[in-house]
Amino acid sequence: MAPRHSSELIRFSGVGKRFSRLQGAKLLSNWGFWRDELGPNWFMALDGIDFSITTKGKRIALIGANGSGKTTLLKIIAGVTQPTYGTVVVNGRVVPLLELFAGIQTDLTGRENIYLNGIVLGMRRHEIESKFDEIVAFSGVSKFIDMPMKHYSQGMMMRLSFSIASHIDADIMLVDEVWGVGDAEFRKKSLDRLEFLAKKGLLMFLVSHDLEMLRRMADEAFWLQNGKIMLHGPVQKVIDCFLQKPPSGTPAAS
Repeated sequence: MAPRHSSELIRFSGVGKRFSRLQGAKLLSNWGFWRDELGPNWFMALDGIDFSITTKGKRIALIGANGSGKTTLLKIIAGVTQPTYGTVVVNGRVVPLLELFAGIQTDLTGRENIYLNGIVLGMRRHEIESKFDEIVAFSGVSKFIDMPMKHYSQGMMMRLSFSIASHIDADIMLVDEVWGVGDAEFRKKSLDRLEFLAKKGLLMFLVSHDLEMLRRMADEAFWLQNGKIMLHGPVQKVIDCFLQKPPSGTPAAS
């Protein structure tokens, strides 16, 4: 990550991320070869990504086919993975809702997992304690909070995981395909929670193949294809262009 600049929440400058198609060749990914030297055993998940965001409270959709680079971009923002080249600036606390079960220890109780998962996501103990009752109430699993999570249903685990992450005081939230959390009632509750957080000033990145949901939730969008940004603009315009799927593969003007 590059040094912070106070006027920018996020900046990507010429960012690329390269993966090896061959597990045995992973070590070579650190050698600094450029794309035209790599041959068929390499895959560019991101290729020359440039954008800057300075305004809080935006809800930005990332759309594109599977393998277009959406999740890789989120993981770089979250610091889960580093770019192969280019400069990344991220200012503020980032909360990733990427894999809701990540960090869950099923032999521990729901109560213990709130503390463990909260700490993993960057909360201090006093923050967890001050929000504990709210997290439990939102999740709807209060009757089972002292039961080991291996006895929870998958829906119960997802609800508690979502509740923990969505109660962290963050500046940037990354949401990757968590619209299907729990039953219909809780899905509505979770969407309302995300809208509430956006109105409080969070910068939010949203990934989903549910384009109608993105039309409702997002203000603007990036269309990614083959690791490149094809179009950036108002969400309605970007989704309409994406659905037309121009064949050229050339980035469009924003």
